Amino acid sequence: MNSLALFACSLAAVALANRADAQSVHIQAYVDGRSNLILDDDSATWQHFDWAAPGRLDCNMGAEMQPTILDGVTWWPGWPDVPDCENRDCGGCFSSTIVGLPHPLPNADFTPQIVVHHARGPVTIVEWPSSTNGWRAVIEFEDTYFGAADWYDVEFSFSAVGVPYCTSTINSSGAAATISVSGSLSVAVNDLVLHAQGGPVGRPGLFFYGLAPAELPFADGWLCVSPFAPGLVRLQPVQVIDMSGTASLAVDLTSLPPWAPIAPGTTAYFQFWFRDLPAGGAGSNLTDGVQATFLP
Repeated sequence: MNSLALFACSLAAVALANRADAQSVHIQAYVDGRSNLILDDDSATWQHFDWAAPGRLDCNMGAEMQPTILDGVTWWPGWPDVPDCENRDCGGCFSSTIVGLPHPLPNADFTPQIVVHHARGPVTIVEWPSSTNGWRAVIEFEDTYFGAADWYDVEFSFSAVGVPYCTSTINSSGAAATISVSGSLSVAVNDLVLHAQGGPVGRPGLFFYGLAPAELPFADGWLCVSPFAPGLVRLQPVQVIDMSGTASLAVDLTSLPPWAPIAPGTTAYFQFWFRDLPAGGAGSNLTDGVQATFLP
């Protein structure tokens, strides 16, 4: 390898040694122009658009080709090589696919994030993982407006959507109700869904959120969202707990009140309140809480 490739490998060793969480994919590539890296389960594929394909700059003039390095795995993508090995401006041609990467993306809800170690152009997620695309993620590397090519070193990290907190108590169903979220936390994608589980069948309830956590005794359970300014936001309509003890609500982030908006960078706290009539009870109960930090 030349000095650039050796530099990239040394960065890989440092980043991998310092990384505390294996839930990520460490990506290094010699980028010229615009290319998308498609991550799907334990596989990766390049799609190239403008200028020379990753690692292929000036290969038609004898320059050394460069690999893509994924979590320390050196990958030499195959290309159509039309009209030559650069695949210049191929308008969306695909490379070969590498399978068996050390840290596969989960086939479930997760929150992705790009951490840039070195890049001279933008690196952005242009297709967000969701159930509709099989939890695939597409990352765009944009080096179009710079001369020659450069090494890009980024981390694509992923974690579960929503973090549970606070507590809940046993309700008349015999279980303690809990809340979870699905979809992505992208404000632009706007596909967040709230789910309550373990509630009493046939009882009505409301999802609500706020911008600060709490843990206050309330009714037969605990209020996990702060009632203080800016206060609680009720998410309509009322939901009725179904025969499986669950209730769900798709949240339209564009319809929330201006005094409690959810924007990129906002951490919101969600909970579900429901009617309940256990002997001697106060007449209602709640799930635990779930917190979520939103992305662009």
